[in-house]
Amino acid sequence: MAITQKEIAARAGVSCATVSRVIREPQAVRPHLANRVLAAMRELGLEIKGTELVPERSIHILVVVNDLTYSLYGGFIAGISEATNERGLSLVLCNSQGDLEVEKNAVSTACRGGYIGIIFVTAEDTADYRELLRHISIPIVFLNRKIEGLDHDSVLLSHFETARIATRYLQDMGHRRIAMLSTDSESTNTRAEKAGFIDALLQSGVPYSVAEASIFHYPNTYQGGFQFARRFCGEEMDYTGLYAISSEQTAGFISNAMRRQNRQLKQLQILALNRSPSIVENDPRLLTMVQPVKEMGRKAVEVLLERMRQPQRDRMNVQYNALITAPLPDREW
Repeated sequence: MAITQKEIAARAGVSCATVSRVIREPQAVRPHLANRVLAAMRELGLEIKGTELVPERSIHILVVVNDLTYSLYGGFIAGISEATNERGLSLVLCNSQGDLEVEKNAVSTACRGGYIGIIFVTAEDTADYRELLRHISIPIVFLNRKIEGLDHDSVLLSHFETARIATRYLQDMGHRRIAMLSTDSESTNTRAEKAGFIDALLQSGVPYSVAEASIFHYPNTYQGGFQFARRFCGEEMDYTGLYAISSEQTAGFISNAMRRQNRQLKQLQILALNRSPSIVENDPRLLTMVQPVKEMGRKAVEVLLERMRQPQRDRMNVQYNALITAPLPDREW
């Protein structure tokens, strides 16, 4: 006589729905419940193909990043590593290079292995990514970026306030024509940055159409900044202040600009987010905004552990501001 899901559920002390999920998607069920169901099935003499018991407790935290070479992410990983080492935990890193299948495999391993949780340093707001997140059965923390509408904890830079502070700082220095070098990919972060930039300009009396037209979209890379410098000089733009969202773009812009004799560039003040040693010595008129990346990485671990201890607590959304550093001495381009 065939064993029914109802009998398995009764033996395991769970619902029939839980039994069904364990059979179909064991990685989507909390480890202690999956173990009870699998043990009950074995006791009832059922063969379980391709499914093994998962550990009840783990010391592993999965960290998912799509490009470890990007300067910002190394600081996050350093902070996470410090926090996990201090607590005797193990950091498991998935550097996916933007391949969602790689991330899916890492996430599946984490769920089946009963990891403490997952820290997503990068996350894309796409249908496929939302589907991936929907099946995760362990705690999640978004670090640096989150997907709107999903009820997960996050540790973020306040991109709106950071962009607004940067723009106002340039205004306080006397600049009235200010541009923003943004990325060509859309995200929650970039939308907030653009909104903060526009808000600061609107508050100073700049028309909305002019503020919006002062945002330029290029890849968030060295090459993206290099291309914008070519356009800046070719079109003889009259901006005297520039807010750039990354060190990579800034390094590319400066590299191209230093090759040119251009009067606009001689009066241009750059304010760049995400300080990197690669740009500090190259630019004569550079201000940088330092993002507390190591502190944010450490905080992400704390938030994840707090969620593990108190699964029912309200969602945590921790925000940080970037700090403006002192300008370097003036030099000629």
